[in-house]
Amino acid sequence: MPSFTSIRTLVAQNWQAGLTVALISVPLSIALSIASGAGPLPGLVTGVVATLIAGFFGGSHFNIIGAAGALATVLFAATLAAPAGLGAAVLPFIAITTGLIILLVWFFEFDRYLYYIPSSVMYGFAAGVAILIAASQLFDASGLSALSRTGHLTGDLEKFVEHWGDVHLPSLAVFSAFLVGILVFKRFVKRVPAVIPAAVIGILVGYFADSALGLTTLADKFGDFEATLILPVSWAALDIFRESAALMWILKVSGIVALIAILETLITAKLGDKLTRTESSSSRELLGLALANIGSGAAGGLPATGVFIRTGANIKAGATHRTSGILTALFSALIALLVLPFFSYLPMPVIAAVLTNTALGLLELHKFKEFYQREMESFGIAILVALITIFHDAGLGVTIGAVTALVLFARKIARGRFDVVWNYSDGTKEDVRSERHILLPKNDKSVRAATYSIAGNLGYIDAERHRLNFKRLAEASNIDNIIIRLRDLFSIDIEGVDALSESVSELQRRGKGVYFASVSPTILDELLVIPAFAELSKTHHFNRKTSDILKELGVANDH
Repeated sequence: MPSFTSIRTLVAQNWQAGLTVALISVPLSIALSIASGAGPLPGLVTGVVATLIAGFFGGSHFNIIGAAGALATVLFAATLAAPAGLGAAVLPFIAITTGLIILLVWFFEFDRYLYYIPSSVMYGFAAGVAILIAASQLFDASGLSALSRTGHLTGDLEKFVEHWGDVHLPSLAVFSAFLVGILVFKRFVKRVPAVIPAAVIGILVGYFADSALGLTTLADKFGDFEATLILPVSWAALDIFRESAALMWILKVSGIVALIAILETLITAKLGDKLTRTESSSSRELLGLALANIGSGAAGGLPATGVFIRTGANIKAGATHRTSGILTALFSALIALLVLPFFSYLPMPVIAAVLTNTALGLLELHKFKEFYQREMESFGIAILVALITIFHDAGLGVTIGAVTALVLFARKIARGRFDVVWNYSDGTKEDVRSERHILLPKNDKSVRAATYSIAGNLGYIDAERHRLNFKRLAEASNIDNIIIRLRDLFSIDIEGVDALSESVSELQRRGKGVYFASVSPTILDELLVIPAFAELSKTHHFNRKTSDILKELGVANDH
């Protein structure tokens, strides 16, 4: 247990980050809760309970768990299809079941298999969700909040066209003004998240201009609400799930939510690691995510996952420890207890603007451009997943995308391998061949140059393995130079290129000499489009014979 002094120090170092993220989390949680088919409060409960539990038990010091846009469309569809007409009352049960599934994944270490899902699938899924979230704001943005959503893009568009003559121009003007304001604010003000001033100004507009503009507010749509940190759960409805059809339904929905939550959380944690140069525990992060979902559901909240907008804000605000996540939950609870009733004045067009901005954040068009320019197969998979997510089902989209990627990969190549040669400073050498994970020399002999040869394919399946191998080489104090030999590498994908690029940066940061030897002509062009390799190619460190590099380093060579 940390001492009182150390706790006080951690609080002093992290309270500003915790408060900043809480100010983002409260309005965003309310908006995402509405997008998920629930009222405003379940999302807020999630932002307190799930964030607090994950803060204590998670594996990252920086990842913030809460209600997320990535889950919103799946949860909204679930409220429409819930057995026995449960509606939004089913969401806490989905959260609990999701947590139990994640707990099983953690216990049996099934998460290792999720790395077989490439990034193109996740970017396609996120793009599909982004379009669905943006389209679902049509009614609230145009003053048609009284209309109920159909749960399908085409159905919502048809309904909107039918009621085109009822569009409320002041609502549309407020939506447009706030969306443009948020985007402009984000462009020019980096230190303050745009959702904070948007919420404050929105409350003022709703309070002072409601009658003049005729805007629909949260209070108009959901009634007045008081602050609470725990919502009632319809535990009696558990009897419904004794029926096999209802049980299979909730297991299917919760399985999809669990898959998305795990991937989003682990990806967000890794992005946080990259920004802070730290290393989180994916196993512990899964445990924290499982407990957070169970706790959120038991308190009447929603399923939760890692959210990069909050995690990134946490890091930018100066967080140093998991204390920031705990303080985020506590500050969110304090805000809820003190000022939540004021949020009832938020106009629905402002909520729509906030959610549309969230959707734009999920729609990472630069990744699609990158896929298109560098790997058409990944581009095709991303588009396929996005289309299936939009027009049919998110779970089906991810499943078909993952299977398609694996089939294409299996056609292309079997798993690549690597060989390592330790060229010791005393002139001796040692070969280490076909090991799954690199084994460093057991002795402390100085290694003048380590020759690391990659053969076959370097793709998304192998990228993480090679990245970890290079990380171990970077951390080894008795290794001076690393020669990456690519003569027998004939296939590389985006994740492979990124792994090499990041590994080179890490090796150079650790003071290692990095050389590329005998680069295969089939992959040379793919490497040279990356700035790090293009810069390296201008030096004598790139694409020379291994023997020439060893000779230059003063190593006896008999390759």
